[in-house]
Amino acid sequence: MLLGYALMFLASLSYLFVDEITPLVYALRLVQGFSFAFSFTAAGTFVADYVPSVNRAQGLGIFSAFTIAAYAVGPSLGEYVIELAGFHNFFLYSSFFSLISFVLAVFMRDGSFTPSRDPYGFGFFRLISSRKYALILLSNLVLAGGLGAVLNFIATFFRSKGLQAYYFFLTYTITVTAIRIFGGGMADKWGRKAVASPALFIVSLSLMSMFFADSAPTAVLISFIFSFGYGSLYPTLSALMIDKAGEDERGKAMGAFNASYSMGINFLAFPFGVIARDYGYEAMYFVSGCLVLAGFILYTFFEREKVS
Repeated sequence: MLLGYALMFLASLSYLFVDEITPLVYALRLVQGFSFAFSFTAAGTFVADYVPSVNRAQGLGIFSAFTIAAYAVGPSLGEYVIELAGFHNFFLYSSFFSLISFVLAVFMRDGSFTPSRDPYGFGFFRLISSRKYALILLSNLVLAGGLGAVLNFIATFFRSKGLQAYYFFLTYTITVTAIRIFGGGMADKWGRKAVASPALFIVSLSLMSMFFADSAPTAVLISFIFSFGYGSLYPTLSALMIDKAGEDERGKAMGAFNASYSMGINFLAFPFGVIARDYGYEAMYFVSGCLVLAGFILYTFFEREKVS
């Protein structure tokens, strides 16, 4: 975690020396990608180490709610700083947040941390190819693909319908944050599968229903249904990953979970874009909904829930 925050601070500060688009920009973005992966995975594992297993989903839900809040506030605040003080001060401002995170992390103490018995990290590849985690990672990948279809294309889709993008983003931010803070413990009370299966179905149904988003009320309603389902899934599926992981492989499990999310949201964006271009946004959302529905079917009927 400290390594990730330190690298993010140095990379963000280094933009002060960039005057034009050169290979340095791509190198800095690469460093930022590595640093975010280090810090976010470590922070999630840190939470899992500290929170009792009976409240694991609730703890991870509250943790992820703060990331949603940061995504909601950060871009608007950054644009305001750029308009007010220019890019030079913006990079100082953005690097300052990483510095604060680093300082705070210095004073943190590890929870129930068990050092890995796999010092070279080869166990990560065994983990992601294991049948034990396969359906969780696949479900998370197609779920992230559905989220990417929304985040990447919802603005242009709504614009084509004469709607404003904030109908979705405002509803999404409020709903996901609320469900993770106040409803994150549902999977601790009712079981992981009892929450994840319906939520996957809800997300798939909401994506297929984008065809009907032709007015502000229907756009808000569909956005709410999607956000409710998606908001329930991160704490539930990530808690399930930790449930299945050994004490010395929680970091690997969280890394694999976050990697499947990144693959879904980024790699599926291109084929979804091609479908939207050639067949329309409604067809693209229908296909993305079908993918999430396939994840729902596989998870529901083939994932075995451990009864404690």
